[in-house]
Amino acid sequence: MGKSADASLALAEAFFRAAPADKRKRMNETEWANSLKKFHREAKSIRQRFSLGFLTRALTAYYFQRRLLAAGYAADTVRKVVFSLVLSSFSNEA
Repeated sequence: MGKSADASLALAEAFFRAAPADKRKRMNETEWANSLKKFHREAKSIRQRFSLGFLTRALTAYYFQRRLLAAGYAADTVRKVVFSLVLSSFSNEA
């Protein structure tokens, strides 16, 4: 696998740990916010571990999006998660 595919797999695993797709239990807003914070911390670490440049981050985010959709997360949820990832953990200020 390439760097983007490996990084997207690491991101997906981090997200699955932070916010499992358990359809029987719906998270409240506080739980969701805490899960996203935990995920963003791990995502920042993944970005640094894989030394992702600008274009590689974009490709990684795309692969990550595809992995979440394939795992059964709702498209709207995936859009929000990927957008927050790009703004928080994948921006140059992160």
